[in-house]
Amino acid sequence: MIGLFSALYIVTAGLTSVITQVGYPEHFLRGIFMSSLILTTRRRWSATLMGIVCGLVFLAVPAPAPYLLPSTIISGVVFDLALIVGSKYGSTITQTKLMVGAGLSGFAESVVALLILTIFTPGILGKTFGALALAWSADIVLNIILSIAGAYIAYRYLGNRVPRQRAQVTSQ
Repeated sequence: MIGLFSALYIVTAGLTSVITQVGYPEHFLRGIFMSSLILTTRRRWSATLMGIVCGLVFLAVPAPAPYLLPSTIISGVVFDLALIVGSKYGSTITQTKLMVGAGLSGFAESVVALLILTIFTPGILGKTFGALALAWSADIVLNIILSIAGAYIAYRYLGNRVPRQRAQVTSQ
């Protein structure tokens, strides 16, 4: 399942990136696919594994962005940690918990990517403090909103279609 959702995210993110020439649809798609993976598998660290797989594949594209691997991995780790806090991971994933996890994941992804861009490519986001502040705040807010919107759609579609409890795997 992790491979399937990772592949779907990579292909759709690549297509929207080519079509729109901006990176914001990818945040929405990440929200949908990570949330769908979590709702479908209900396995601990599944979002982290998806982040690792996608980050490694993003390194293989022509002219890879240096922030993609760390920001994508952090996104999955934060999503998983948000769902682990306070209860068993797969037992009860509410819409609120999923949307909070997606929002925190989007926040963490933006902070890591923006930090790398600010440190290693000075001037790309702006040369003044005001320009940097505007770039950071706009990206963080958009990423959070789009991640939450993606999680909302995933929960609305899959929330009643997948079992609430993960089936027990028996050894053979």
